[in-house]
Amino acid sequence: MLIVTGWLRFKPEDREDVLAGLVEVSGRSRQDPGCVDYWWAESVEEPDTFRFFECWESVEQFDAHRAQPYEDEFMQRYVSRVTGADAYSYDADNRRSAMGT
Repeated sequence: MLIVTGWLRFKPEDREDVLAGLVEVSGRSRQDPGCVDYWWAESVEEPDTFRFFECWESVEQFDAHRAQPYEDEFMQRYVSRVTGADAYSYDADNRRSAMGT
């Protein structure tokens, strides 16, 4: 499994448009083959900063997701406007509940 996590920061005046874009890209991404988990959340400590988490069954499925036309549209429309960003990827061997169930 592949985990990708990070954050994007936008100008305050872009917030409402960015929120709409994040809702759209999240819904579409969750439907892609191999998507285990995908979400965005606004930071409670840094306004206009959105953190993301993605988990994919394989690097190949993540690459296929990134090749989707809607993903390219998201990158061009929103990521091109960031005022700060960082991201990391991690290899994960397995997934299990941390709740003991």
